[in-house]
Amino acid sequence: MRWGVLVAVALALPAGAQFSADALMAPYVHTNATGSLFPYRAHIPAYPEAGRKYPLILFLHGSGECGTDNQRQIRVGLPTLLTALLKRPGHVLVVAPQCEGTNRWTQLLARGETYRMEPQPTSAMEAALAICRRMVAEHQADPDRLYVTGLSLGGFGAWEAVQREPSLFAAAVPICGGGDMSRARELRDLPIWVFHGTDDKNVSVECSRRMVAALRGAGNRTVSYTEYERATHNVWDRAYATPALLDWLLLQTRERKSWWMIW
Repeated sequence: MRWGVLVAVALALPAGAQFSADALMAPYVHTNATGSLFPYRAHIPAYPEAGRKYPLILFLHGSGECGTDNQRQIRVGLPTLLTALLKRPGHVLVVAPQCEGTNRWTQLLARGETYRMEPQPTSAMEAALAICRRMVAEHQADPDRLYVTGLSLGGFGAWEAVQREPSLFAAAVPICGGGDMSRARELRDLPIWVFHGTDDKNVSVECSRRMVAALRGAGNRTVSYTEYERATHNVWDRAYATPALLDWLLLQTRERKSWWMIW
């Protein structure tokens, strides 16, 4: 019950108060079918309403936060996102898995036009998606309001997640990442808001520009792109602090096909 009390107190504090991501994100471990363990942190309402399903944001960390300590992944970018969420009414689930440096969100990084996604996901990506599915199966998360965001390595991971599961998520926010341009058509109906800095030396801004152009070329009319002039790699805090971002994100709902379109 101590965890529930911590969250209840945090949610009751004024919007301007400082919050600890460590206190807001409880530690868990996911076990896959082969018995491998994947640490993750989760922000869950202290007293969920009976029968209510909540929107869920899957947060994918960058390369500097890889490991197994189940702590690093909540130190970069996520505190700003949590602060923005706590200023809003209502509850949102936040899940932040951690991957190892040798088992990352993607096998390769989509740095060029010729990049093609590998046929099978890494076990880390598989675990991240499985956690989301389990929270839906356990009636905690709303299946029509699953969102994914990530920064740097996690930005590549966010693209990978929606390209592997284009019908699972309602929207995506990739920050300084890139994806498989050849699969842009599969995302033509997915709302996506992309962020990048023009002077990023770690991940070229062309990675985001190419994906946005490919999506628009494939007919996606809901993709948005924010490019920060003269900004370097760390633009995630600016992105997550964008006032309109969470308003936009949490309004998105997964598109369901009519029953006659399923057959």
